Amino acid sequence: MSAHDDVPEWAPRTPPESGGPESPYLFLGASRPGGLPPSGAGESSGEPFDAFTRPHRTPRPPGPAHAAARPARGPWGLGGGRPPRRVGGVLLGPLAGAVGLVLLSGLGAYALASTGGGCSGDGAVTLDVAAAPDVAPAVARAAGRFNDAGHKVDGRCARARVRAADPAAVTTLLSGKGVAGVAQKPDVWIPDSSLWTKLVEGPGRAPAPGDPDRLGGIASTPIVLAMPRGLATQLRDLGAPERPSWKDLLAAAGTASNAEPGPAAGAGVIPPRLLRLQVPDPDRSATGMGSLILAGALLADAPGGEASFTGVVRTIREGVAPSVQAEFAEFAAFGAAGQGKPDRYPVALAPEQAVYAYNARRPAEPAVAVHPAEGTVYLDHPVTVLAEDRAKARAARLLGTALVDKATRDDLQRLGFRAPGGAAPASFSPRTGLDPRPPRALPDTPAADVRRTMQSWAQLSLSIRMLSVIDVSGSMDEPVAPGVTRLPSTVRTAQGGLSLLPDDSELGQWVFSTKLEGDRDWRELVSVGPLNERLGSATRRQLVLSAFARIQVKEHGDTGLYDTVMAAFDYMKRTYKPEYVNSVLLWTDGRNEDPRGPSLEETLDHMRREYDPERPVQVNMLGYGSGVDVNELRRIAEVTHGDAYVAETPGQIQGIFLKAVSRRVCEPDC
Repeated sequence: MSAHDDVPEWAPRTPPESGGPESPYLFLGASRPGGLPPSGAGESSGEPFDAFTRPHRTPRPPGPAHAAARPARGPWGLGGGRPPRRVGGVLLGPLAGAVGLVLLSGLGAYALASTGGGCSGDGAVTLDVAAAPDVAPAVARAAGRFNDAGHKVDGRCARARVRAADPAAVTTLLSGKGVAGVAQKPDVWIPDSSLWTKLVEGPGRAPAPGDPDRLGGIASTPIVLAMPRGLATQLRDLGAPERPSWKDLLAAAGTASNAEPGPAAGAGVIPPRLLRLQVPDPDRSATGMGSLILAGALLADAPGGEASFTGVVRTIREGVAPSVQAEFAEFAAFGAAGQGKPDRYPVALAPEQAVYAYNARRPAEPAVAVHPAEGTVYLDHPVTVLAEDRAKARAARLLGTALVDKATRDDLQRLGFRAPGGAAPASFSPRTGLDPRPPRALPDTPAADVRRTMQSWAQLSLSIRMLSVIDVSGSMDEPVAPGVTRLPSTVRTAQGGLSLLPDDSELGQWVFSTKLEGDRDWRELVSVGPLNERLGSATRRQLVLSAFARIQVKEHGDTGLYDTVMAAFDYMKRTYKPEYVNSVLLWTDGRNEDPRGPSLEETLDHMRREYDPERPVQVNMLGYGSGVDVNELRRIAEVTHGDAYVAETPGQIQGIFLKAVSRRVCEPDC
């Protein structure tokens, strides 16, 4: 979508009608999830979608013989009586129908902008209908039939005018967060998913006037894993099941190439880190939002589900694409690479209908839609009544009935959508990369859970800027398990946590005891900065891992806790960066043992004075062992709105650390 209007960038443009930006939008193109084809991918670049153009085919020379041999066809190229033809594995009959739908929807929109079938004037009940671009062509045709039927409400004729509108932009408007391309509240809203309507529902209260009133969906399309056909063939040869699990797919997508496998990793037949997962931006796309909902549902009952969700968010965050269109551009590049083997193969979480639309253009490398075994989230395209006026609300319900009739259902299936119950278009088959069998639908997600998930995404998608501080006092040499002492156990946990941090996170590493450098109780091992920044011949991530390997206990060293936590807090505040979550994570197995340092009350007073809510630095404390003063750690952490955790065993310290890293999920209610 353009940043300036609601017209897809690939759509044919028409001269604007008089009346300014609120004039009815003449929708002349179907949704094109594949985006503009890159040059060299078997399609001309920059041309709008035209199913009558067959790439790489030399036109027949004109002449009487050629003309006589051609059967008569209707004005839209939909007649002729010939059976559908396949070119490149794509059924052209339904595709031609879709193109006819596109053309007719443009004509329908023009009719709505003019006389409306005799229903005009100030007395008419006119509905402003904002439809997601992927269904707008079919909705425009249904509105045309609705207008022609001459419906009346309270003695006044009812008509509808359709415009394509980005669901994210409408959500922004309805939630009162501003204007992002849509300035007028519609009477009827048809987003691509009810997830959008749940974001704008009033939380914790009875429905109020103006709240969305969903009448039900007009079309459905599941979120699938789309991949190039060549990759799907390779996975089949490796023995991957026809419907692999989400767990195996996430493990194969992995995390950053230089990180350890995340908590979602599993041992499946798909090699780890084989795939490079792409997900459309959850803030702008129902598919991206649905992917987060899907991850939350699958991990809800899993051990360490919150930490696992953090790992999944990291994987999604590293593969965020601007749009579904951008995802498929990677497939074209994969096809252009020929037999060369990329480091990681592109796969995309995308609507199934987007795979249909992409393959309809006959790309050099067609896509295959994979249905995961556990089920998935469906985009349901609900008819949502926003009109507060009684007459408009009644007219909207009449329109809702027209939007679920057979003609509209047929139009939507020509565009590649399933019926609300999951029935697939006749064109779905292995040859077209689409399984007609519907995947299992996961249970509906309550509105509160949708809002909570998106709040978690907003928090976890922020980059982390963290100073890690590890206790190396003498007591860290005490055993916690056969053959394992506290310090190596802590370091291994920190190494595992490092894998959760994306490359654009900033991290630094200190150690502390007493008098590590002269009278100072702490020592910097690695300065705070981006993990992917090169410092000499190595990246900071590599230097942190190397520093972990060299950390040793200071024999007979005590615990200079108060001096160290104040110094770490002051350093992170002094170097604060507003685009990050700035925090200190301090690991210790004891209480303050430095009689020459400040007292607890002096430490608390200092941190209260220095804490700045406009430049917040959160301190989280991880205590390890029976010698920890939990109250002491908690009082220090709470001054900065952090928290303290205490563990007794290596397993507990690992779980607590992951919880601490994931703690932003529950803010501010932790």
